[in-house]
Amino acid sequence: MVAINFLVYLIIRSFSLTAYLLPFQLNALVGRLLGSTYYYMDRLRRRVIRANISVVCGRRLDHRASEYLGRQSCQYLAMGILDFLKLNAIANSENYHKYIEIKGFSNITKSVERGKGTIVVTAHFGNIFLLKYACYLNIPAPGVIIRKIDNPHLERYVNSILRAHDVIVIRPTGALKRMRQLLLQNGIAVTLADHKAGGNPRRGGRHGVVADFFGIPSQTHITAPLLARRTGATIVPVFVIRRGPGKYTIEVNKPLKRVHIADEAAEIRQNTRKLNQVFEEYIERYPEHWFWLHRRWKDIEGLENLYVTNRPLETIENFRRNRGGN
Repeated sequence: MVAINFLVYLIIRSFSLTAYLLPFQLNALVGRLLGSTYYYMDRLRRRVIRANISVVCGRRLDHRASEYLGRQSCQYLAMGILDFLKLNAIANSENYHKYIEIKGFSNITKSVERGKGTIVVTAHFGNIFLLKYACYLNIPAPGVIIRKIDNPHLERYVNSILRAHDVIVIRPTGALKRMRQLLLQNGIAVTLADHKAGGNPRRGGRHGVVADFFGIPSQTHITAPLLARRTGATIVPVFVIRRGPGKYTIEVNKPLKRVHIADEAAEIRQNTRKLNQVFEEYIERYPEHWFWLHRRWKDIEGLENLYVTNRPLETIENFRRNRGGN
């Protein structure tokens, strides 16, 4: 296992070197090729992508358009990884703005000036790794939940990148408590909230609440609404948009207009749904940017076969019909 871990590390470092040596335009070409190859080779994930597209797009896309979107999303993922590896080697505090434009940054600074902490909420959307370049701006170091990598060589490599960009690593165990402490010190906590929360909602899922996402119930993370309720922190949605080879825009949205009511559980449910609506808007605008490979609607009663059927659209339409929706 030690030898395999080191071999994997060497392969990834070699891949990083290749990405660094190639121009952005050629990296984009390689990324499209790798993404398309992955889409056609991984049958299980291709089924997941098709099912998710059926949920979000319904009959707005025919089979050909749906296939194109699925393939394109894998291409964007691969191109983003290659761009990240290249930028990691060439971008610095003096030149990063040549590659990355930040819009709406005042929404972060105003939140910091408010003095009650800032919760940056983002999604598995676009090149989220590029958020690390916020370290070049005059804001507190962000805390991010990151699971420890089993491969010790990769763990050291990733940690070296994070330390170079002043990222505070928060491990999943005890993460909520650590993030709360950070916010009470007027820090910045970053969380991804678009994927399915852990646990089965029919068994009282441990890490989220059931909230509609594109009109379908889904187990949804509540970290941001819960921490905002208990600390008074501001929730700021942030997304990374690809504009071309090596060109990105980080869009910092205005703070979420939270619901404030006495009932904590009801407040968290309503604000969780409001966050889902923000994610829906961006996915509708930039569908190729989203990580469609995740089983977002898993464990929902009536959709048990969504990710195994060859006819996911029929499954979704029957579910909506039985639920009384469109």
